[in-house]
Amino acid sequence: MSARTAPPPPWAQILLAVAALVALWIIGQTVGQALLIFIVSVILAMLLNPVVRVLRRLRVPRGLAVLAVFLGFIATVVVVVLVIIDPIRTQVEEIQRDLPVYTDQAERRINSLQRFFDERGIDVNVRERGNDLVTSIEERTSEIADNALSYSLDVLGALIVIVLIVVAAIYMLLDAPRILAFVQQIGGRDAAAFVRRAERSLAEYVKAQFLVATVAAVLAGVVLWIYGVTGLFPLGATFAVAFAAWVFLTEFIPYVGAFLGAIPPVLLALFTTSFGAVWVIIAFVAIQQLQGNIVAPKVMGSAVGVHPLVVIFGLVVGQQIAGVIGVLIAIPTVVLVKETVLFASQQLRLGARQAEPAPADDPAASAGGDTTARAPLAGATPPDLERER
Repeated sequence: MSARTAPPPPWAQILLAVAALVALWIIGQTVGQALLIFIVSVILAMLLNPVVRVLRRLRVPRGLAVLAVFLGFIATVVVVVLVIIDPIRTQVEEIQRDLPVYTDQAERRINSLQRFFDERGIDVNVRERGNDLVTSIEERTSEIADNALSYSLDVLGALIVIVLIVVAAIYMLLDAPRILAFVQQIGGRDAAAFVRRAERSLAEYVKAQFLVATVAAVLAGVVLWIYGVTGLFPLGATFAVAFAAWVFLTEFIPYVGAFLGAIPPVLLALFTTSFGAVWVIIAFVAIQQLQGNIVAPKVMGSAVGVHPLVVIFGLVVGQQIAGVIGVLIAIPTVVLVKETVLFASQQLRLGARQAEPAPADDPAASAGGDTTARAPLAGATPPDLERER
């Protein structure tokens, strides 16, 4: 029996993962759009392949199983868009329309604070800096809203990319047995096990992150709605859906997602209420503490399992290659890179171990036996391919 190979040390994993991300960034600078389509297609195919396997076990033909899975996936996306996107767009347009009113209220509060300081002989000029800050925030917010609305209207380019991703993912699922057979032919059973492990790790991460983001978004939406009903933050109920959707998206960005999710409601509260911003900040701090100390550890576990520096570097690479979309798919890509690095390092260590001369007292060596795993019988179907059919 061959000895089990030890995993590489953490520092080696970090160096290998960073090297892989650097190579990915270099490739992305040359073929950024094509690389983005390929990575998203691989991620989508790996996430849907377990459902296809379930249908195959029910004796559903592979082509029909792939069609059923994609029709269900597309139907789910359409329902979400119809139910969620339209209210979000309406609320974004309302925020943009009423932004001058909110900034006027903020300027009046700044002037009131300046009079408070002047009457007490406190030499602090908050009017000039405050008005500059309000103007800057107004311009930036209007620009973001305009971009969001224009992006939602400019759907032709996005549709082309989406169609390419779906078609590529469909071909990957249809040819999954042949792809796995090719991988197994090139790298043996270990390579096929690596594909399965990468698929499982990716599915575990996405499910866990989706659940964590959903919990955070629901909590934020409910709390802001309660604030609006009770008068602590009157606009909280009006824009609860838009803010909850924003929190859901930002939760997919590690480390800074919770901070980014709180920015829009805090700014709107600063513009419109005296102490509403304090209550909003308290709410988001409480949600972050609940999520960071209870929800995320229970749900996420070791779903990513890489050093924070690798995660941060992956986010930078994703942003450089594909902007916001690159940031959202950065961590799933890091998960795949991690599994690839672990497989490559284990194969290198195994190759080095097998290259060492056998001890003189090894019974297998003295008998001329083969210490490697025995190959499957001719004509036999490997278990991995049997499950994939």
